[in-house]
Amino acid sequence: MDSGVPRSRRSAGTSVDELHRQGLRELELYHRTGDVAALRRARDLDRRVVDATSDASPGRDVHLRNLANAEAQLYEHTGDLPTLQRAIHFYRRALHLAPEGHRYREAYLYGLGRALRLLHHRTGEPHALEEAAELLRRCVELPPVMPGERAAQLGGLAEVLGELYDLGGDAEHLRQAVAAQRRALAETPRGTPEWASRQVNLAFLLSSWYDLTQERAALDDAVGGLRSSRDEMLRNGGTQPWQLAVNLAGCLADRFRLDGRLGELDEAVALLRHLLDTDHSLDTHDRLLVTMRAADLSLQRAEICGQLRWADWALWALRESVRTMPHDDLNRGVALFELGKTHATRYRLSDDPADLESAISWLRTALDVFGSDEGSAENARAAASVLAMQLAHRHDRTGSAADLDQAIALQRDAVRHAPPHSPNLAALHGSLGQNLLQRFQSRHDLGDLDQCDDHLHRALAALPPHSSDRPALLSTLGSAQLARYEHTGHRPHLHEAVETQRAALAACPAGEVQRPFLLGNLALLLRLRHDAVGLDAGVGMDTADVDEAVGLLRQVLALRPGNSGAARITLLQLAEALRSRAEARGDDADLTECVELLRTLVDGYPADHPAQISSRTALAEALHKLFLATDDERLLTEAHEVARGSVEVRSAPVQARLRARATLGQVCGTRHDWEAARHWLTEAVRLLPRLAARDLNRADQQYVLAREHGLAAEAAAYALQAGRPEQALEVLEHGRGVLLGRLLRSRETDVARLRERAPALADRFVRLRDAEDPAPPRADTYSAAREHQVVERLRTREAEWDALVTEIRSLPGLADFLRPPPATEIIRRAGTGPVVVINISIRCDALIVADGALDVVPLETTAEEVQRRVADFLAAVAAPASGTEGLDRRLARQETVADTLEWLWDTITGPVLERLALPAPPGPGGTPPRVWWCPQGSLAFLPLHAAGYHGPRAGADGRRCVLARVASSYTSTVAALHHARTRRTDTHEGGSDQVIVSMSRTPGAGNLPHADAEVRAVGRYLTDRHEPVVLVNEQATRDAVLEALRHTRSVHFACHAVADTQDPSECRILTHDHATRPLTVTDVAGLRLDGAHLAYLSACATSATRHELADEAIHITGAFQLAGFRHVVGTLWPVGDELAPEMATAFYAALAGRAPTHTGPSGTDPRVRDDQVDDQVAFALHATVAELHTRYAWFPSLWASHVHVGV
Repeated sequence: MDSGVPRSRRSAGTSVDELHRQGLRELELYHRTGDVAALRRARDLDRRVVDATSDASPGRDVHLRNLANAEAQLYEHTGDLPTLQRAIHFYRRALHLAPEGHRYREAYLYGLGRALRLLHHRTGEPHALEEAAELLRRCVELPPVMPGERAAQLGGLAEVLGELYDLGGDAEHLRQAVAAQRRALAETPRGTPEWASRQVNLAFLLSSWYDLTQERAALDDAVGGLRSSRDEMLRNGGTQPWQLAVNLAGCLADRFRLDGRLGELDEAVALLRHLLDTDHSLDTHDRLLVTMRAADLSLQRAEICGQLRWADWALWALRESVRTMPHDDLNRGVALFELGKTHATRYRLSDDPADLESAISWLRTALDVFGSDEGSAENARAAASVLAMQLAHRHDRTGSAADLDQAIALQRDAVRHAPPHSPNLAALHGSLGQNLLQRFQSRHDLGDLDQCDDHLHRALAALPPHSSDRPALLSTLGSAQLARYEHTGHRPHLHEAVETQRAALAACPAGEVQRPFLLGNLALLLRLRHDAVGLDAGVGMDTADVDEAVGLLRQVLALRPGNSGAARITLLQLAEALRSRAEARGDDADLTECVELLRTLVDGYPADHPAQISSRTALAEALHKLFLATDDERLLTEAHEVARGSVEVRSAPVQARLRARATLGQVCGTRHDWEAARHWLTEAVRLLPRLAARDLNRADQQYVLAREHGLAAEAAAYALQAGRPEQALEVLEHGRGVLLGRLLRSRETDVARLRERAPALADRFVRLRDAEDPAPPRADTYSAAREHQVVERLRTREAEWDALVTEIRSLPGLADFLRPPPATEIIRRAGTGPVVVINISIRCDALIVADGALDVVPLETTAEEVQRRVADFLAAVAAPASGTEGLDRRLARQETVADTLEWLWDTITGPVLERLALPAPPGPGGTPPRVWWCPQGSLAFLPLHAAGYHGPRAGADGRRCVLARVASSYTSTVAALHHARTRRTDTHEGGSDQVIVSMSRTPGAGNLPHADAEVRAVGRYLTDRHEPVVLVNEQATRDAVLEALRHTRSVHFACHAVADTQDPSECRILTHDHATRPLTVTDVAGLRLDGAHLAYLSACATSATRHELADEAIHITGAFQLAGFRHVVGTLWPVGDELAPEMATAFYAALAGRAPTHTGPSGTDPRVRDDQVDDQVAFALHATVAELHTRYAWFPSLWASHVHVGV
């Protein structure tokens, strides 16, 4: 307070000068003793002085400034906002009375700037801080009144500019703050407490500058200045301020992360621990701050060296803070939060479930404390996010889906309530994205992966430049891209994941704790890319990717010793990389090292740890492979013992349990223990329906089943080896068509039985059943809220479904409700047949089900030969001949087709028909015997009905040809055939019985100029009580077609179709609006059509699907059968538009029982009557194909594509 004022008039008996002097004495007493009452008295005296003077009074500005200063100091004790507002008011009045050149103007600018800074702290108003910065800039441009004041003014300016940088992120504010603090330090005598304080402040600003710019010189300046300040003060016999030690420790830790020199991290930890041991002046808040920083650095040290003693000290220090802290302390929640996080870190190191449970417990307590304080909302969100991560870890350990669901719910809530500029926004989005990815990896719900991708990109967008969180977020994004590749098989996603992971590693300094994780993640992606390329290249391929992966993983093991969970993951990754390289090089040395690593890994797991199942299964597989390479029986014995241990692990994901059982079955097969092989592979097959959980949408169910294709075939093959053909039939029926079988069993007579016993339960069942598979949001209607609603509906319905089915099965006589039937029932359902189930695996067989009996025909082929033949055949028929294709190429393709058909006869259909010994077909116009083919796996892509020798190679009697022996139909399973046979056949009331859909012009696709002629030809053969409904071009929209299907018995499509081999449920018929509203397999299969008879699909490859999902019959033809059509005519490969009208005309003419004609015989109607559209469909298609065969025998691709599916 200034005493240099002119003498003034008296006030109420006491002169202004005396009041002024009394105020100075009270202020001096306050500064000496800290007596706030003295400060209040000084303020009151100064107010009397101001009241006794006017703006014209000499020294009025000084009195206003003294009053403002007293009010400002009092505010720092009381926090009373009106007091601060009065201080600002009086400073403004003082400044108003001090024009340019006034002696004290710089003091008034400084005082007003400081008061406005306090106002910003109280209200958050950015304008107050911006005005403060401007006032302080003007202040330091004026000459100071008192020596030493300039340093304080520059320091104040630096603080305000630093806070402006924190507020808006403007780098210029931070640059000016550093410059102002350097000037302040230069104005301050060395060795004084003020010099040390400003050195600390400068170091803090330099550290921020380093974080922003990554300029190493700034960090080195900060360390050098702090060390110099510490040494100077200790030489002078003083003690270093605790802030100096904290800032120096922080800068040393930053340098460690940059260089990886452990000495600097150890020095940082020692500094803080020494401070805690020796500085007893720290108050509760400051001691907690130092303890938290020391604990954090100790945990970093523990993670680097794997030694728990560093983590144990951190736990001890934080427990002491919590123990000594008053229960009502506002920082108690923060301390509890840090204690929970420290237990979480120790769990990562120790893999001790007690640490995980402690972390969850402390974090829940912290969350409760934060919840009772409105000012702790930001801390509450952060604690919820960390708690969610620990719940996710517990899910990993125990398999508890509830923990993972709760974790995601906590994080969604935290994200939802976070303000847009929250400093934790990136962390909240990032942790939510990570847990959504984890749930996707557990349940394979693509909605989770899409949301994960969205949250990770939001997190990256919210990060400040050079944030230390960027590497971890990029790494998680790379993992999400990998998951998408594994889901879709689209290799660009894998390349994208590799590049994202490289970016994560490049953003991570050498000494950063997370660097080993990033190295491991990149290694995983490189190994997977090597494996993906290896699918095409085989032995002798380039091993650059897997070589780099092995090198990276060896680095990680050097950085991550011990038996922590992370170290075990690295061992498993290295073992897998060595196995991949061994397969590429044919090198047993890599495979031997792989086995040794996996042995070490398995030995290190606790007995009840669920993660051991993957390591045990990997070891069993590696031992099995090494045995096959070396014939060392000891390896096979060990593989069997290890695999037996794998299947005994109970609390593990379904996928891991399935693979464990499959591996044990395969090992048993190699040991020629056929019965054990059959048993364990059948156990694996029984898990398939659980793997494709009902709470996934159909596309995601397809994905998980595609990964296990061929499992049922292998189980059936071993059942046949064990002499148990009935069990082979059962496992094929149960393990193929999992999704189809689930739907059929929920639509068949089980419901009628239920309705007889419990009508109310039947109603509940039908409502829940018919609510299946809500359509996922499309790109044009997507919203996060809609996606979330769909996901939650699916999961809720799965729980309801399980509970309802359990309740139904508890009723008398319904224990088998929706269960797959035994072999005796399958044989009964096949009827007179014959149904020929063809299995291709380690052995190849045809299982003939006919007349209540089961017969097995061994086939002289291999799975490898079938795979090769299918690939060659599909390449030959993939596209119709173009005008630019030479005759030689056309003939070569037809030769491949013909050669394949002859091979089919020699190896598959011929032996089957010989065993059947069916009677010879009658003469022309007679009815041949029927056969239903049920091919497995990739064999479903070949035309078994066209197998044989054609043209000149057919022989004199033409008997080596399926067409000459039987009328062929197809079915995916016996259950699907039985379902079609038992459908209602009553006619519709109202509407048309026939629908024709024609798309001669399709937006975005080629024209079909012959489609109109096909429609005219078909129209002449379709009639009943109404003329057909004809939807042409623009009329044929998705909704119009679906509505017409609901009211028809027969439908004919003349249009384009698209087979989506990545997502077969998106296979689609191209309607007029297909670009925005495609008519998909999912749409058609979702119909419930009673009385529907015939669907003729004159379109391209309507029976094509993804190879791994051939057994699921997920294609357009199968969708129409599932919708309720008893007969579906579809195509295996694209058909020519020119031949389509001829094919359709011949088919409908044969169905009507007469030759094709434009007008029909006199007095007759050439059109198809309703009573002819049932049992004669297969014969009509057979006759049509046979007739075209006589004209185009040398070109099977023209006549062999059409197939009949149904009764």
